[in-house]
Amino acid sequence: MNIEILYEDDDYIAVNKPAPMLVHRTPGDKDTINLLKCVKEQTGHYLYPIHRLDKQVSGVIIFGLNPQAVRNLQVQWHTDDVKKEYYALVKGKIEKEGEFNFALHDENKVAKDALTLYRPIELFPDATLVDIEIKTGRYHQIRRHFSRRMQQVIGDRRYGKKINNDFYKESFGLQRLFLHSHTLSITHPVSHKQIQIHAPLALDLQNVLDKIKATLYE
Repeated sequence: MNIEILYEDDDYIAVNKPAPMLVHRTPGDKDTINLLKCVKEQTGHYLYPIHRLDKQVSGVIIFGLNPQAVRNLQVQWHTDDVKKEYYALVKGKIEKEGEFNFALHDENKVAKDALTLYRPIELFPDATLVDIEIKTGRYHQIRRHFSRRMQQVIGDRRYGKKINNDFYKESFGLQRLFLHSHTLSITHPVSHKQIQIHAPLALDLQNVLDKIKATLYE
């Protein structure tokens, strides 16, 4: 599988992760294909993970090309030097920008601060396409924040509503979670330059939007 390379220098490589695909193998996984393996075989680089995206999420992901590069970027990962932006289709109408600023529990049941910013891009009869920025990196943060406010991400089989997910699958062909990492902005730890890495909305998700819009003009 050919993976689209979005950015590359002596320290980092960023790619456009397809869905559904694991970033790397974890204990118990049966998948023989994962992003780390594909990019390593494609480029010949040994890759060091910095962050991850869920299997059902597409878009920008960055790897280090050496251990020091990973340590340098991880120092700033949860600061304003790094900006992580996503597109999501969520249940209901959101007509103005806002934020979710309430704690989420980790795997040890410890509550940790979590901040998600959002703004509407396009409204549909029963859903909204939103642009999201996460200021913290909690487990399933976007999915859990929106679910707690009854505005679940469409296609979310864990935190969403089956009736909504089934409707979008049957009516518009949505086969997975409608969540896409579209922009990663960093301050390069070595050059100190501002770098923005973009991945356009995945084709399968764009096709879903096109089908939704088509029904509005029937």
